[in-house]
Amino acid sequence: MISFPDAQRLIAETCRPLAARTTSLEDMPGAAPAADVHSLMNVPSFDNSAMDGFALRAADTAGASADHPVTLSVHGTVAAGQAPADGLAAHAVEIMTGAPVPHGYDTVIPVERVDAERTSDGTAVRIRLVEPVPADRHVRRSGEDFTRGARILGRGQRVEPHHLMGLAATGIDRLDALPRPTVALLTTGSELAASGIPAGGGMIRDSNGPYLRSFFARAGLELVDSRSVADNPRDLHAAIEACGESADIVMTTGGVSAGRFDLVPAAIETLGGDIIFHRVAMRPGKPLLFARLANGRIFFGLPGNPIAVAVGVRFFVMAAVAHLQGLAGERWLPSRCAAPISSKENLTFFGKARVDIDADGQLQTRLLPGQESFKIHSLMRANCWAIVPEGTADVAVGERVDIAPLYPDSFLHGAADQRNEGDS
Repeated sequence: MISFPDAQRLIAETCRPLAARTTSLEDMPGAAPAADVHSLMNVPSFDNSAMDGFALRAADTAGASADHPVTLSVHGTVAAGQAPADGLAAHAVEIMTGAPVPHGYDTVIPVERVDAERTSDGTAVRIRLVEPVPADRHVRRSGEDFTRGARILGRGQRVEPHHLMGLAATGIDRLDALPRPTVALLTTGSELAASGIPAGGGMIRDSNGPYLRSFFARAGLELVDSRSVADNPRDLHAAIEACGESADIVMTTGGVSAGRFDLVPAAIETLGGDIIFHRVAMRPGKPLLFARLANGRIFFGLPGNPIAVAVGVRFFVMAAVAHLQGLAGERWLPSRCAAPISSKENLTFFGKARVDIDADGQLQTRLLPGQESFKIHSLMRANCWAIVPEGTADVAVGERVDIAPLYPDSFLHGAADQRNEGDS
């Protein structure tokens, strides 16, 4: 039996990044850039107006006041998408939001801040100003958001939908990226009753399958195969072998302990796989198995109890997913313990918990009743995992307890690496 940190280290050493492939903008969410990404252009690419109003020279408005207003004639209009003529000294140009600021003009005054004289068709011919307009007012300068060549996304940072906005704006339509791994799921056990079949008579409803299929969908992972397998060595061997041909990660639930019908370890050895570890000093989920199949694909054998499955996929399978994409490791959040936690000192403990924010804005975490690995009702009430490391027997009220969300969230991954050039 190995420690949780050693298990995580072995997963990191075993799961080498997948091969990069050219990925289109539409397919980028969930992928990870194979190298740092740099802007292909300035954004904005030209000086443009932040307001509907009038472009002018600040110097032409000096001294304007209610007693001594300045009147400027208006020559032309520039709308978004138009290329304007050069500016004309001592004149104004009507301008719309997003339109290029004409060369020679250095500021914009909003339309509601001037008294405009217009023709019958609405064309402005003169504006009257009763205040000076400072330079650079309401002008978005070229390169103010992104500069050409600036680092905008780092290697080892998963692309999320909000990143697409910046990638599209900076001219990036394709990039070389590491895709999210594909997954195959085998729920094992002759006692499992599928959907539509009632429990009883020795049969139990399969809760792990629906949970994991939904978990993978939420994580954006493609499930290329999902099936139930009875406690039969021949069927199990055939299913693992078939899934290993189609998925980057093969995962089973049940059949990894020491009972007569715990067939998974023997199946991996029979198929020529390499068991890297079997049994982790943690609860729940101690019998967890991690292996590399004969063809190099990654294999996880999770225990069958529902909460052991939840811990296994959250903290082991998803760790492998991150390493296969070359992503930075997850960082857990510190919180304060709101009620005492007792744990076995020789095990890492993952507790179903709720975290709330107290009146001082601090995170406060308490375990929920029903921590047994077969009890699902407490997981349904949880919003995080409380993690007590090996070597800690008890956590008192007010002491630190680390927490992780029920599902991996991007803001916990490699936060220190999420810098652009301007932050470096």
